[in-house]
Amino acid sequence: MTKTPLRQYIFGIILSIALASWLAALGIIAVTSPTLGWGVMGLIVAAIWVGGPLAALLIITWIVYLVRDRGQIPGRVNALLFVPTLLSVLIYPVYDGIEQARRDGFSATHPGITEVHVNFSGRDLWVDTSPYASTGSGGGPDLPMRADNAQRFAAFTRYPQGTSGAGNKTPFPYEGSRLRSDVAQYVYPAAPQEYQSAAQPSASTPSSTPLTLLPYPNLKPLTSSLGHSEAALLRYVYFHYPDHVDVAPVLGRLSGMSEQRYEDKKQKGLVLFTVHNYTPSAIARLEFNGQTLDIGDQAIASLTPLPAICADYPRPTGNALIDIDQSLPVRWQTLDAPQTWHEATLRVPGFEQPKAVDGESTLMQAQLYFLPDGTVQAERFVRVQLPKGQMGIRTTGLPAQAAAYASCGSAYSAFNPQAVQRLK
Repeated sequence: MTKTPLRQYIFGIILSIALASWLAALGIIAVTSPTLGWGVMGLIVAAIWVGGPLAALLIITWIVYLVRDRGQIPGRVNALLFVPTLLSVLIYPVYDGIEQARRDGFSATHPGITEVHVNFSGRDLWVDTSPYASTGSGGGPDLPMRADNAQRFAAFTRYPQGTSGAGNKTPFPYEGSRLRSDVAQYVYPAAPQEYQSAAQPSASTPSSTPLTLLPYPNLKPLTSSLGHSEAALLRYVYFHYPDHVDVAPVLGRLSGMSEQRYEDKKQKGLVLFTVHNYTPSAIARLEFNGQTLDIGDQAIASLTPLPAICADYPRPTGNALIDIDQSLPVRWQTLDAPQTWHEATLRVPGFEQPKAVDGESTLMQAQLYFLPDGTVQAERFVRVQLPKGQMGIRTTGLPAQAAAYASCGSAYSAFNPQAVQRLK
């Protein structure tokens, strides 16, 4: 059988090559211009205004060939008419798929890192938010951290970037979920120009101060229990002093859903803390047995001295994998004297009946009372699921030493006594 000469279809082939070349050129421009932004709309318009008529003319030509040849167009001709256009159209989708896979792989090994910064330096501070950072509301952090009011903190998640972040002057300080071992200085970026001229001209250049990394908490019981990654559980709390920065990796506060999942898994050893501060100073840094507690994004405001309005209490003060059946050393620093450590020994009382009751949660809770004499008293309590969907609170009760100061009551005071039964 004699092959049909391609010259009989030369006009359609020329149209096909022209259309494919035009679309390929636009695709290559899109692929090689990652910062094109809204310029991509111009490419789409160009594809429609030039490619649209060419495509319409190509289809009309193909229909003419079908009629002329009574549907007997050779397969290689159909391929020449349509395959080049198809391949050119796939340039950007294939590129985008490859880039998305690369981004997903990078994100899996370079997760976002949540940081909380507390300003004990005595001056307004701008902290590093590169390559980019986002607060829980989706915006950037409110900077600088002012030294002249109680809101001396900033909380945000920092996100690394791939090759697009290679031009950053300061490399991302984390490798995976851990602070890089070669990070020994904290580098403060220069303040914006308008802030330099208005308040602190000396902030016009970057500066640095020694950085000390505190030990990591042991999170293996939690990562193995539900398969959570370490990055999902860790937060880094930066305490900025005049001459150094302490970085404390901490177990972040858990959502109610996470607590429920750990409870369903019968997770043991995890203690949920609340704090009532009856000392005259706001507590801004808190450690139990060497573990720093994540006392929240609004760290200073969350541990202000009581008495105060108690309608929104109890306010969670952090979690720790810790044995509260032993005496625990407690250390804390206050807002008015941030370089002075206060110390006490914590003894959490046990229940009268040590054996767990039916329906008792495995997540133990402790309410702490910081008293004016410098001591710390504790109340142990735990939720109990009672029959018929009722809930109970098993508690050791308000410590006798705290009774004279406990204006917000005991742990049970936060619950409706008509709906929640008190147990011992």
